Amino acid sequence: SFHAFQPKVEIPREQVQVTMKRLLDLDDRSPVLIWGNHLAGKSFALFKALEQAGFREGIVHVQLADDKQVAREKLCQELGALGDVEAKEALKQAAKKLSRLPIVILEIPREVSDMAVVRSCSGFAKTWGYDAELAKVIVLASSASMALSFDADAREVRFQVQPLSEEECQQEEVQTFLKHHGGAAAVEHKSDLLHLSGGNVGKLEDLAQALRTKTFEEVRLATIGAQEEEILRFFGIDAQGGFGPKEVPAAKEVARRVADAPFDQCVSSEDFEDRFTSKHLAQAVKAQGAHCIYVKATTKADERFCAASPSVHALLKRKTDALEANTKPKRRGMF
Repeated sequence: SFHAFQPKVEIPREQVQVTMKRLLDLDDRSPVLIWGNHLAGKSFALFKALEQAGFREGIVHVQLADDKQVAREKLCQELGALGDVEAKEALKQAAKKLSRLPIVILEIPREVSDMAVVRSCSGFAKTWGYDAELAKVIVLASSASMALSFDADAREVRFQVQPLSEEECQQEEVQTFLKHHGGAAAVEHKSDLLHLSGGNVGKLEDLAQALRTKTFEEVRLATIGAQEEEILRFFGIDAQGGFGPKEVPAAKEVARRVADAPFDQCVSSEDFEDRFTSKHLAQAVKAQGAHCIYVKATTKADERFCAASPSVHALLKRKTDALEANTKPKRRGMF
């Protein structure tokens, strides 16, 4: 079975749930990849969609918790099967009992870094899910580097859970959410908290809760300080090998472009495609712990590099301006 933490106060995400429900079509054998930023609410959205579809049985949740685990072997452990033959038979028997395909959820937590793990998920999703139709396979990825490395021979359907949209932020439930977690102070500083969090539900909750014990100014300064550190780590990617196998030193260039673009438009990855890909950027961001810039992918054909929040966007502008000023040649005085 699959469970997710259920918030006491939920912010409705109607469009996310509509899409999730459509992805759970068991007549479509395409594997499903669900991904998004850390704390975006992916697990709860999937749990809710499964509940709404009436899928409470016949779900196997396989959590690949470390770099040594392989999807197929971990599934066998979950099913109590000695090997592939027994595992396949168990899935076939489940399908007969349920009169539908069982659902296998492969979850790749944020901490996993070995690409062998996602390759094992890709292979399993294609062979056991798409080719053999033994189960509806859903891969839940908590990092862009893993999601962008997933490839079930292009048979998969992808869905990135985005931060709250501007329209979603206007819902009355957002105010109720903030009041529940942070009291009157959180409600008073709603626009500021959205500015700092970028609409990431988990981060919004953390900021609101912090206001229970700290002043808003203390919370703001701590958040800005952490965001500045992430930006410096992003700049440091160039010194750590850059992007991709050609080690392209373009972190400061990407930061400059993201800072110059409007926050909600971001920068198209196509502008850098001849030197490195979205996957290369995501891998470097994960390795460096520099999540100030992330990959937004409405479709596989439209991937963009975006600032994590409006406050990060403003900091990128300030930091890149300072870098530019420091690298301009100094004019020598005339004596």
